[in-house]
Amino acid sequence: MKCKTFLRRAASALLSCLLGCSCMAVQPVFADETALSIRGDLNRDGLVNAADLSLLEQILLGRERNDMDASAADWDGNGSLTAADAWGLQGFLLGIPENSTGLNPKMFAAALDGIDVRIEGDDILQTGTVNGQDYTMTLNLSKWEKNTTPEQLVTLSRLFWQCYPRMYARYADLSEAPSAVTLAIENEGYEVAGASGNFVHLHDTWLKRYPNDFDCITHELAHVIQNGWYGEYLEDSGFIERFADCSRYEYALDSGRYNDGGWTLQTIADESTRSTSVRFLVWLDYNYTDADTDILRNYLDVCRNSKISSDQWERAWNEIFAGTKLADRTIDEVWAMFAASDFANLSSHSSSGSGSELLNRYPIREKILSLEQQ
Repeated sequence: MKCKTFLRRAASALLSCLLGCSCMAVQPVFADETALSIRGDLNRDGLVNAADLSLLEQILLGRERNDMDASAADWDGNGSLTAADAWGLQGFLLGIPENSTGLNPKMFAAALDGIDVRIEGDDILQTGTVNGQDYTMTLNLSKWEKNTTPEQLVTLSRLFWQCYPRMYARYADLSEAPSAVTLAIENEGYEVAGASGNFVHLHDTWLKRYPNDFDCITHELAHVIQNGWYGEYLEDSGFIERFADCSRYEYALDSGRYNDGGWTLQTIADESTRSTSVRFLVWLDYNYTDADTDILRNYLDVCRNSKISSDQWERAWNEIFAGTKLADRTIDEVWAMFAASDFANLSSHSSSGSGSELLNRYPIREKILSLEQQ
């Protein structure tokens, strides 16, 4: 009984470490490379038990332990110590069998409140219901070579459940977007990420190189929401990417904690036309979406469903502006209004967890949340 109580307490501390330091990794220091290590036997007493889990907790919390066998602590054998090693050791002590991914489903379930998580072969299957809608996210690891860390896999899972249901609730009735999505972590193919149908690809080395660029997946999930736009029916085929980038900014994980310090909105000086400007769409949404009319829903509906040829897009803009205060204006007049505003020029860059000049003046994400709650 004492052992189980200790394990529960240790698991709670390790969970706090995992959620608070999602990308933390400690490089092992091998005090005696000639000694034979037993996997999990950190204190070298010949046993693998709760005392070893306690030692691993100490080093993950940043408390140096010179008496620890770091080679034994590296449960997954990837050369660094992370919360994944703690979950692996804890699972062993609790009698949870390992699987083909080498991951413990509890590691994911602990960070995904109310989501059912199970592992089948190379897939981490996540199912849940958000606001009455059932969703499934399959994290496919058949081509994962562990460059993307287990902690990053957990963060990507959080991103899906935080961001995709919100976009789905806003647009899916217009685009017939899928409620089941597969995210494959693959050490092959396109180096960043891509989407086709309900399948999203993330290159296994991308987050290793750019450890805060989680919201590249928010962009790809927006492509899943689009569910088929045809360039010949757009004023400019680049509108496909502009919408995905607008969604990346508006629905960024943890209100832009990872996004706004790296990738963010360009000012009008850098994106000087409506065909290239992501910020223009954000401006339209912030100023002209209300409880009665959603201008970006109008935009998606026209881009995907109206089938207006590129040379007829003055009419398309009229459809997009219908029901808003822009209904009597031309697209050129609207662009001029945007270009003359401070919204077009304020910096949208911010360090992790802090607001930018743009967000301090215009609470863009808060407005979207308030409209969702109406």
